[in-house]
Amino acid sequence: MASAFDVRAQAAGVAGEPKGSRKWLVLFVVALLVILFNRVVAPSIDFDWLNVIPALAAIYLIYFVAALGKTCGRVGYISRSLSTDPAVRKPFGASLFSPYVRSLVVMLLLVVVAEFSLRCFSYHRALLYERQGDLLFTPVPDQKYIEKISLTVSHINDYGLRGGPVDMSGAKTTVLCLGDSITYGYGVDDQHTFPAELQKALDAKFPGRYQVLNGGVDAYPMSLIQQKFLYLWNRGLRPQIVIVGYSMNEGTLGELVYGDERTKRLFEERVLWKNHLRSLALYNLIVENWARHYYDRLKGKLIPGTNSTALTKGDYNSFYRTCLDRILADLRSRGVTPVFLDFCSLDPRTGRYDTDGPLQKEFAAYAGGHGVTLMRTDVALRDGGPDTMDLKPDFIDVCHMTGRGTQAVGAKVAAFLAGVGSQEPTGARLAN
Repeated sequence: MASAFDVRAQAAGVAGEPKGSRKWLVLFVVALLVILFNRVVAPSIDFDWLNVIPALAAIYLIYFVAALGKTCGRVGYISRSLSTDPAVRKPFGASLFSPYVRSLVVMLLLVVVAEFSLRCFSYHRALLYERQGDLLFTPVPDQKYIEKISLTVSHINDYGLRGGPVDMSGAKTTVLCLGDSITYGYGVDDQHTFPAELQKALDAKFPGRYQVLNGGVDAYPMSLIQQKFLYLWNRGLRPQIVIVGYSMNEGTLGELVYGDERTKRLFEERVLWKNHLRSLALYNLIVENWARHYYDRLKGKLIPGTNSTALTKGDYNSFYRTCLDRILADLRSRGVTPVFLDFCSLDPRTGRYDTDGPLQKEFAAYAGGHGVTLMRTDVALRDGGPDTMDLKPDFIDVCHMTGRGTQAVGAKVAAFLAGVGSQEPTGARLAN
């Protein structure tokens, strides 16, 4: 016969069983809340290291699910669901606790751990875009993000320009650089973009005299470059000089600027969806960074100086010239001095960096025919060297420059602007 002490001990054990399970369940709820409200835990890029907390919370959830018999085996419903005794009647929904389902949940939670581990290093802080009227996409102002290739902390100021704040005092000559990802500085940090290097070179020659602004945006064709200028002008920015960088992105995207409103709204929705995807660290690492190698392979099949495998005659005899007409008219009607900068790229036909692509030639011919100063980066990078000089050390890929390349181009453009300041005719050609 059991003693009174044994009876009391058994009763205490039974009474204590729910309390043990309650502790695991409370931790489960807390871990779930930490994951769901991770933006509160790490509200800005400066606190992203705190994403280690939701990462640890996800690891706890993995243990909770994998060891469900230990963590919640004393809960009647779960106990019956996990039971292997054929005499025990399974409750409704017991299949959700099967080893197969729990294995799937564990795999999903492992992805969550990877996501928050990457967020500790701000991989989810990608550059986000918004629509501004006919400017179909432009960086959202006041961002601090991670540049997708160099993986460095970068900044977008309150005008949607890459770099620091804009001096609106009017005390400096403002040079606005417009263009696509080459002007933006794909693959380099804020301090080594072409406009940043131009600023350094000008400061060395004329301290405090010039302000250089980076208005380059990934994937911009000439029509969006024009809209970017109008957007900045309407916001009160008044540059004295605008450097229009050649764009490698002419095609259907440029034509959307002049499309109907319904088409523009559909495009805007896609931009917003892309923003959501780019808020995932795993997406940025796998698609925006790792997968670029597959795109680099495709670039060898593109028409030199473009982002296209096919160009019709109308692409550069009609629409392209119309886009150039519009941006030049916008600049000159506002008293802005235009400078065309013809960026070179790798020509798969010759294996050398040049500006011999069809639209690169058209860009140069247009400048010559309209009295616009033209600079060629292939000539600037060779700096008097032979045409056979290897420029690969100046490039990340077929068209985007390394810090060494941007520095050389920035120095050449600064030398030209020094000539403008010395009353040199603005229609003169440099490095052509």
